[in-house]
Amino acid sequence: MKEPLAYHVVVHALEAEAGWSADRRFAAAVSHAVDGHLAYPRYHAAGRARAREGIGEEGVQRLVRDFLETDLNPAIAFLANLNRAESALRGYNLYNATANLAVRTSVDIKDQGQRGVRRLAAARDLRTLADDPSPCRTATLTVAASVIEHVQSGGTCLSRPLSVSHLAEILGRGYGIGADVARAIEDDWLAPLSLLPRKLGCHKRTLERSLRDVGLTAQALRRADRMMRATAGLFSGHTLTSIAADCGFSDAAHMSRSFRASCGLTPTMLVEIARDDRKADGFESRLPYGRPHGQMMHRAAFDEL
Repeated sequence: MKEPLAYHVVVHALEAEAGWSADRRFAAAVSHAVDGHLAYPRYHAAGRARAREGIGEEGVQRLVRDFLETDLNPAIAFLANLNRAESALRGYNLYNATANLAVRTSVDIKDQGQRGVRRLAAARDLRTLADDPSPCRTATLTVAASVIEHVQSGGTCLSRPLSVSHLAEILGRGYGIGADVARAIEDDWLAPLSLLPRKLGCHKRTLERSLRDVGLTAQALRRADRMMRATAGLFSGHTLTSIAADCGFSDAAHMSRSFRASCGLTPTMLVEIARDDRKADGFESRLPYGRPHGQMMHRAAFDEL
């Protein structure tokens, strides 16, 4: 059996480490766009530590919301782009049911007024012998509540990044090496990575060293961009085969595997939720989705999968 996991935002929030630099936050977000989970023992240990410190619900909520605003993972990006609270809850519960989580949380609307959801009810299924510390429960429910509040606000409650380079700007690193590489990738996202040094006016080893110094690689930045781009594509109405080709996956199966590894969900699952959400309210996606121009169709984009 695979080691049970926990969502990275909840783990980082509960660990509440001091000294998170902007570069470290950026590198962590890029990494977790591709793999959104960390080992459950870290989650449990952090929850126990916060419980011993006596942290209150408001303290946990602030930490979680802070990390949600720098989260590039498709799970949060997708849910935050929905239009209805019911759709967001459906996606949240599906994620909990399919991802390899040690604690699976199911959330229902307990009280819904004219202005939207006011209270949630949660059930938690522990798939581990460990206990379930109170800060862990608060942090997990805060993810669901924050996403629902964001959806009900029309996408204005959380400061959500729209691209990898946009996140760098949010973190005050808009002119750092990570942002420079992210922008170069976003400008021509199907181009081979081997072209990056020439585009940026530097040697390959210099570029690799500069990225390594801030915990990044060009491959990780492109994979994060690819996942964000594909998530936006799920709202576009195009076929999964077309979205995969647009975003630089070798095929739809490759895109599906990437989503599974990233957030435990498949594009097919997410498209169904997006389709039903759009039918109910007929809204336009808030996520920007571009399709490659003819001169950008570099098939060498598949040099790293």
